[in-house]
Amino acid sequence: MDELREEVSRCTRCPELVDNRTQTVFGDGTTEAEVLFVGEAPGKDEDRQGVPFVGQAGKLMDNAMAQAGIPRSKVYIANTLKCRPPDNRDPKPEEIENCSGFLAAQVALIKPRIIVPLGRFGLEQMVKKGMKISEVHGRAIRRKDGIIFFPMYHPAAALHQPRYRQDIQTDFMKLAKLLKREGLL
Repeated sequence: MDELREEVSRCTRCPELVDNRTQTVFGDGTTEAEVLFVGEAPGKDEDRQGVPFVGQAGKLMDNAMAQAGIPRSKVYIANTLKCRPPDNRDPKPEEIENCSGFLAAQVALIKPRIIVPLGRFGLEQMVKKGMKISEVHGRAIRRKDGIIFFPMYHPAAALHQPRYRQDIQTDFMKLAKLLKREGLL
């Protein structure tokens, strides 16, 4: 994992992202995690600290996890992109493609049993292009190889549209029940 982290830190595939980043944001958590959360891209706070989900969306996520009884220390958190897009714009398709190998390598090294795509970009990267988070959030999708996907709204959605706050909290409670059923919590 350290070699992969070093490779990510040297990446220059996306000149616009390289020119605007403070540092890469590789991921955070235990590499023994059974649960992997996959977000969109680092924000301003994440870019400054080098850790995913430490800003306002991260605080909301930490609170929802704590209320559901899911310790952050037991999960791994990564993003589709490892660099912050300027002005927090959406990731471009070529940027997602350039980072996709890094995320795939993280998944292969961690070997999670449950992957939680957060929002549209995580969902499309991890499960299937064209899926709508509004239609699948809070539902387990089991692949033939046994990996379970459990899509959720991205916590940042609740910062912009408070109506999602309850959905996010409910989905974390559902995730906790799934983890207990699977013997992971």
